[in-house]
Amino acid sequence: MVLFLIPLGGYCQNIMPLNVGDTLPSISFKNVFNNPGASISLNDYRGKLIILDFWNKWCIGCINSFPEMEKLQKNFGNKIKIFLVTTDSNEAVRQLFRRVKLPSLPIITGDTLLTNMFPHMTVPHHVWINSEGIVQFITDGYNTTENNIEKVLVGNKLTLNVKKEVNDFNHDVPFWQEGNGRLQKYVTGYSFAMKRIEENTSTNWSMSKDSVNKVIGFKFLNISLLELYKMAFGYSIYYSPYKHINRVVFDVPRKRNDFKPPTNYDSLNEWDKNNLVCFESKWMAVKDTLAFKHLQDDVNKFFPYSVKVEAREVFCYSLTLVPNYHFKKITNEKKMIDWNGDKFSLKNMPVSVLVESLNGMNIFDSIPVIDETGLEDNIDVTLINAFTDIKTLKGQLLQNGFVLEQKNKILKMLIISEKNNRAGN
Repeated sequence: MVLFLIPLGGYCQNIMPLNVGDTLPSISFKNVFNNPGASISLNDYRGKLIILDFWNKWCIGCINSFPEMEKLQKNFGNKIKIFLVTTDSNEAVRQLFRRVKLPSLPIITGDTLLTNMFPHMTVPHHVWINSEGIVQFITDGYNTTENNIEKVLVGNKLTLNVKKEVNDFNHDVPFWQEGNGRLQKYVTGYSFAMKRIEENTSTNWSMSKDSVNKVIGFKFLNISLLELYKMAFGYSIYYSPYKHINRVVFDVPRKRNDFKPPTNYDSLNEWDKNNLVCFESKWMAVKDTLAFKHLQDDVNKFFPYSVKVEAREVFCYSLTLVPNYHFKKITNEKKMIDWNGDKFSLKNMPVSVLVESLNGMNIFDSIPVIDETGLEDNIDVTLINAFTDIKTLKGQLLQNGFVLEQKNKILKMLIISEKNNRAGN
């Protein structure tokens, strides 16, 4: 009884992180957002599979997965218990659920205890505790599936990716110096090419400029080869003309499928391990353009493909104006982009935003859309149920003063080919 009355904050200060195979101590919580005043003891759920889903208010993927977590809880009933755990305050969570449907699962807010037991840098972060109170898995959110839960409940052997993040990762030093050299095991080339880093599963990229020492460089963390190629040959880490897949030509056999993540989540971790890369480099006294040329040389040197930009004749869709169409004159109207369900609308935006949006649609994933309107004024556009097929989209655009036509055009394309390919072979 005396131990139970000790504040959890004091207990938290002395808690050691738990690993797979450790036993969860008996702990209780009163900060249950959707059941104020109630006390939850994890010890009361011995005999069930407990899943702790760590999340925060900034994680869109976490929030979008709440209905799936609810569905799993409903399907397995008393066999499992899922808790949503966040360090966010009660007020922050209250603000969130004014905009988002409140899930029926218990939500532990303002958490420090469980977060100290299971430290992590990225969310979702899932911890599975078996019926005996032993930590069984510390893994990614995508592993929490009906199939995997069923295997555990019936006693089948299951191996899940172990999330081995550290909470003291230093982004301000070169990878080879981080953590007193603990990441050197990932190095595959110098200048600096590395495999995916498992201790930090986030993705990050940056371009640094040191005007004092006249140094310029790049740093890419856990990025796909395709995205690295797009930035390097697009001369920008912010916006590349080859951002969309319809401006990329794959002159390679697709047997390895190196450029497209699997739709099967069970294979995602293995794909990431084989295909995500890290790269870091710095050069003395170079301008931005030359730095990107150095980057292009290096990615072609260290990675398995030959990449270049080449003007090619390609089939595309050209956006032009309906003759004599009179656009609404826009005066002091607030700029806005809105896509709500089946309705897509632009208010007081340049036509380039419309073209950019079209290129991001699935129906144009292999055919680029180009702007040949010559229109300089901002526009209002409203499209409703327009993206199911090209015919429907053309009709909707026509009503807004635009013609979408098929053409063959010479465009600069990002060409990815095998290194051993030769012209004419």
